[in-house]
Amino acid sequence: MLVEEVSIAKPLGVGQAAQIRVTTRTINNWIKSGKLKAYATPGGHFRVWPSDLKKFLKAHNMDINFDFKGEQRRKILVIDDDESYAELVREVLHDKLENCEVTITQDGYEALILLGEFKPELIVLDLMMPGIDGFKVLDLIANRKANYPLKVLVLSRNLTASAIDRLKRSRADQWLAKPVSTAELVHSVLNLLAGEELGGMDVS
Repeated sequence: MLVEEVSIAKPLGVGQAAQIRVTTRTINNWIKSGKLKAYATPGGHFRVWPSDLKKFLKAHNMDINFDFKGEQRRKILVIDDDESYAELVREVLHDKLENCEVTITQDGYEALILLGEFKPELIVLDLMMPGIDGFKVLDLIANRKANYPLKVLVLSRNLTASAIDRLKRSRADQWLAKPVSTAELVHSVLNLLAGEELGGMDVS
């Protein structure tokens, strides 16, 4: 099942959502009754995307001013020497996520330049690439002193036991085996951008 299109502005906790002048109990009731769209973190806490809250208020004719402070385009860098696969990832993310900017590169050297110029919040990284491979990219990222949040999602067809062991000791936040479903890719990207600590997973 494909993930429905959502905004990737920073999600709101129940307490933050309640700042529209309702109680947290009201927000929870809306969510549990299915009226307000939300998702649960691995810890069981509800998160609401600002765009979904705004749509809910409009659909129920609630005259409440909702301010999208801090909403901005989220930047994602896809690093994969398979150009067709990189384009597919970009198309999926553009199609399923609102307000995001996705740049792709097939070259590890160019990727390092883009880290400084493009300043992505999330990197979708392949491991097997000519020149600088994915592990080298991870090492170089770890050696840099980034002054902004950066998450790394590894997508690879070569998640062997030794590769996974190296990833556990690397800068990677999560890893998934190719081919990955649209729903799984979007779910992982959303959670990483929301700051969830998912840990690594090898999904066959």
